[in-house]
Amino acid sequence: MRKNTILALGAVCFVVVFAVMILGTGLYLQISSGDVKDETPEIDFTPKPPKGLDFDNPPEDIVLSKVLPVKQSCLGDARCISGYVTRIVDGDTIDVDGQSIRFALVDTPEYGEYDYSQARSYIETVCPIGTPVLVDEDDLQTEGSYGRIIGVIYCKELNLNEQILEVGHAEILNSFCSKSEFADEPWAQKFGC
Repeated sequence: MRKNTILALGAVCFVVVFAVMILGTGLYLQISSGDVKDETPEIDFTPKPPKGLDFDNPPEDIVLSKVLPVKQSCLGDARCISGYVTRIVDGDTIDVDGQSIRFALVDTPEYGEYDYSQARSYIETVCPIGTPVLVDEDDLQTEGSYGRIIGVIYCKELNLNEQILEVGHAEILNSFCSKSEFADEPWAQKFGC
């Protein structure tokens, strides 16, 4: 009987650890004396530069800003999401509070392609994990893409969609210009919509 209890407890612990790792919910479970308690830790969301990077003296190959800050607000009627960067997937996809967001009208190299690491590192430098962002979902693409919301991401008063294009780590997705509410925006027009 004791062996079964230990095995059951081990299985429960494994499932809980696995769920926390996969879901990234920030919920921590404490098991003591057979009790399970929810405990939400205090999290410091103060943006911090990646290790080894000094925002005051960035490496020569990283340009922190090529565009002027903009007033952050959402256009249209689709979702307007405020949250924190929880993961940087690549140069044109980030997670905000665990929800995957795809940059509208922007295409960066995929894993294994030339400039993939530079595009991802650039986004990580300009808008690191823990930074507050505003996402303006594309009114004409509310169906999303592979479970991702498509939109414009504003971080530190910068339009990340425009920013990644401006520094040359991305290209405009011309095939979506007719399918995006942002196609008439000056930044999209500048890069070929």
